[in-house]
Amino acid sequence: MKKTLKKMALITMSVALCETALTGCSGGGKAYPSQQIELVIPASPGGGSDTMGRLLVDIIQSNKLCPQTVVPVNKAGGGGSAGQQYVNSKSDKDYTIFTINDAHTIAATVSGTRPKNNFTPIAMLATDQVLFVTGGNSEYETMDQAIEAIKANPKGLTVGCADQLDKICVFDINNSYGVEFNNVYFNSAGEIATAIMGGHVEFGMFNPSECSALVESGELRALGTFATERCAAPLDQVPTFTEMGHDDLVFAMSRGILGPEGMSAEAQKYWSDIFKTVCENDKWVKDYVEANGLTPTYMNCDDYAKYYEENEKKLIEKAKALGDIQ
Repeated sequence: MKKTLKKMALITMSVALCETALTGCSGGGKAYPSQQIELVIPASPGGGSDTMGRLLVDIIQSNKLCPQTVVPVNKAGGGGSAGQQYVNSKSDKDYTIFTINDAHTIAATVSGTRPKNNFTPIAMLATDQVLFVTGGNSEYETMDQAIEAIKANPKGLTVGCADQLDKICVFDINNSYGVEFNNVYFNSAGEIATAIMGGHVEFGMFNPSECSALVESGELRALGTFATERCAAPLDQVPTFTEMGHDDLVFAMSRGILGPEGMSAEAQKYWSDIFKTVCENDKWVKDYVEANGLTPTYMNCDDYAKYYEENEKKLIEKAKALGDIQ
């Protein structure tokens, strides 16, 4: 009888341990995740961030990578800060994740939506190159010609910028070449392209996905890219600033996933692993990374946490130098 009771006690203990192992951050004896998850996209429907966010959700749902429904939620405004404010307001920290890029990282500090202990890094997904672009019929066929012109006429040539990240890139060009391009702010890269083609501004800052088709058609001309290696076709003829002797002009915009401040380590690791699988998915690689000229750059939560901290520090220092942050 004693042996039987002892065996029953061991079985009960084993079951309890299994239940504990399966219990996630939500508590209550339920395995994580036990409810719907929101993937917040801090941008309007139809833009680059929205396209990426909805593709992520589609891959997760169609491949049944998560047992619960993942719902895309658009929260546009403030250069990403409106979405961050929404994330900060959520009481259940394990059931909200959101997309981030470097422009949104700067906006978090500028607007004050960056929480005291920062957001929770989950995964880096990819990096996006940045190009300095002019019109297809522009008199400037090379970067050297553009530099000669601005040196002859300081602040006389304009560069279209859609966010603070674009302004930082212009700031870096000015410092590296010892020139003074003049910034003009627009709401989107599409508006900048229209302004360049209409002759209202001379240059603009673009990611490959924003200008590849127009460069290929001859409506725009890219003069340089902030990279050590050239972009893929049709931008493979565009020289890097490193090639042109300016190896300080190297920058790639990171795109990743964060969670709210206070997200549990279990939920953070869960989503880090999910996005590793997403980044290995053919649809992600072909329909997003390759189609938009990005570089696949997955980092798990630990590696991304280190990168995010260092990258945020560099971005904030430059934003302060521009006077955007006091």
